[in-house]
Amino acid sequence: MGYVFWLILTIIFSVIEFIGPALVSVWFAIASALTIFVSLMFDNIKIELVFFTIISILAILFLRPLAKKILFKNKDNFDAEKIDTCIKIKKIVDISKEEKVYDVSYKGSIWTALSNEIFEVGDIPIILGFRGNKIIIKNKLGGFILCFLYHFLYY
Repeated sequence: MGYVFWLILTIIFSVIEFIGPALVSVWFAIASALTIFVSLMFDNIKIELVFFTIISILAILFLRPLAKKILFKNKDNFDAEKIDTCIKIKKIVDISKEEKVYDVSYKGSIWTALSNEIFEVGDIPIILGFRGNKIIIKNKLGGFILCFLYHFLYY
């Protein structure tokens, strides 16, 4: 087929990945780029297609999971630097279960918070972590004064 064909494919797959990054077409771009060198060594379409197919499959099977792990490793704790930040309980949603549900004020909006502890409206717990789009909260008695001052000054 020739190196020009594989070069064009490399560009097409790269543009597709750039437009909609999903870690799919990048592996075909890599395989077609490597196939350029094979096409320069062998002038055989079957060898080029087999090489392209094998490299694509290997890249998807082995490199894609590795790349996803590296690129998306901290998805759940996107706000990890805010752990230990004080927040304010705005509403009690459900305290009948083991994991209690509250509405809290955080970053100017209302979030759902989960805790094993019971809080009252107006209490000021701290952020223990994040689970998806929910905040995990905990009562920190030692930090109560600090949290109170924080909310007094900033709210």
